[in-house]
Amino acid sequence: MTRVTRCLNIAWKAQFGKAKLAFGQPRLRFSTSKVNTPCGRWPSSAGGMYCSANRTIYIGVTRQVLKNPYAANHAQFMAHEYAHHVQHLAGIMKYYVNSTWRAGTAGKLAFSRRLELQADCMGAAFLRQISGSLPVEQEQWDGMVRWVHANGHKNWPKNDHGKGSSQAYWMDRGFDAGAPSACNTWSVPANRVA
Repeated sequence: MTRVTRCLNIAWKAQFGKAKLAFGQPRLRFSTSKVNTPCGRWPSSAGGMYCSANRTIYIGVTRQVLKNPYAANHAQFMAHEYAHHVQHLAGIMKYYVNSTWRAGTAGKLAFSRRLELQADCMGAAFLRQISGSLPVEQEQWDGMVRWVHANGHKNWPKNDHGKGSSQAYWMDRGFDAGAPSACNTWSVPANRVA
């Protein structure tokens, strides 16, 4: 995860440079228990989280994670959490917060799905970019996407991260494109972020 984070730092610094935007690396904190953060409690169903208040990515290190060291899955997870840092630096997170402040319950969930699915897509685009150093065979990728399609929504009963089919769609879109430009979840119809 630390090596993947170093690679993410390099990749996103280059992207921000192309866009002439300021970039700063996030902090990375591993924890064997769910800790309180400046952003509040760690969600019970989450294996990790990003807190914009202290620009820190929190990653849970559990027995289950250690027993299943599937590199591509862990890299996708890390890249997803890192994408939230990117959203924060790019002003997307601020837009999200301002929009949800005015929205009702259904609107808040819809905005949350757009934010989370964009992070799925950006994580997958990164994974395609590093496929030379972290080989991800098409068969492995297809297996991950099939699993997400069937199970991705199960940890999120409020549907704040999108249905499994939506998560799979945005992961595939990012991986196929290999570029964050494929990840604009904010301008697509609602059925694409269900």
